[in-house]
Amino acid sequence: MRARLLVYEYVPAGFEIVIENTDVEMGKIWGLWWNAKQTDDPERWNTEIKSINRMQSELSELSMNQRLIRAQIAEFCRLHPLFPRSIDILCREIGEKRLSNPVKIGCEGRGLLDSLGHHEHRILNRQLEETLTDYVESLEKWLGQGQAETTTESKVFGFLGPPTDRKVTWVEKLVHMLDPKNPSVSSLQRLAEDMYKEKRKDFDAPAREQYLGRPFNCFKCLSAETSSPECQCRHSMLLDTSLLCAGTLYEKRSMLEEFRCFVEENILTYAIAINSWLKGASPKLIAWPRDPRYVSKESASRIVERIHSSLGEKDETKNWLTVCLLKTLKDNQRWHKRTELIDSFPEATSWLKETPW
Repeated sequence: MRARLLVYEYVPAGFEIVIENTDVEMGKIWGLWWNAKQTDDPERWNTEIKSINRMQSELSELSMNQRLIRAQIAEFCRLHPLFPRSIDILCREIGEKRLSNPVKIGCEGRGLLDSLGHHEHRILNRQLEETLTDYVESLEKWLGQGQAETTTESKVFGFLGPPTDRKVTWVEKLVHMLDPKNPSVSSLQRLAEDMYKEKRKDFDAPAREQYLGRPFNCFKCLSAETSSPECQCRHSMLLDTSLLCAGTLYEKRSMLEEFRCFVEENILTYAIAINSWLKGASPKLIAWPRDPRYVSKESASRIVERIHSSLGEKDETKNWLTVCLLKTLKDNQRWHKRTELIDSFPEATSWLKETPW
């Protein structure tokens, strides 16, 4: 008997239970709010999470697709290389009410979809090939001095910045070396380290221990004496590291700050888009920070329109899934207790505060 989800009438809101046919373990339970608040203890969940779970309890029977979409939202991580395309995928699936693309969008879910067979090796390999192909096409477009249109292009163009002779030479080398069908981690690692050494002259083995923030923590993992880690994100994280090094070469800008800026601007944009859909507001950008580095007001407006189009017409179940996603965007990995861009724009998540629960 293949692993399957337990009938929902026996599962508390905010959780999923997977039943497996083994002699050792008959089932596993997953908390679906782990990626928003780092606990499975319902007593420690805040009012917003408890209220969203009450929304779930009042819904009619959920389809298998809807349950799997909720499970995929539980995997979301804003530091995963697929971000922010991962949010586009989730919104499209919510709108279509179908888990059409069960890709890895983070490691927060701790294996629920894996146990159900949705993250097989073959599927993950195809996802990696598609992701690296996006990178190659984006790099070629940057070399051709085109305009960034997709999420991957925006990341590549933003990290690299304006072209220079040094950057062009390096990107040409990268495109020539990168084979999406048979990517070499060791080659990407050497390239990333070479770029990092050029950016930071003090780079050596002990220095690697200092860089635990993504995407730079791959240096520590790959330099360990143990065998090379098999995480799906390692190729893209090494690419992001190289792009950030190349983009800030000979500049005083911090690479970690640049990465943080990219994440926070996109989190704000997508939160505004989802929040306005929930409120039934027109797909327009109400407010935006001055001098954004990665998401201009024009591109943010296009994202808002795209998200509204993907989500489509409202219904109760779709509304609940979208609220789950908004709550996740608001609180995903916020235990670092650092003020972020979204904190200056309370209207980005106002639905959670204004709705009478």
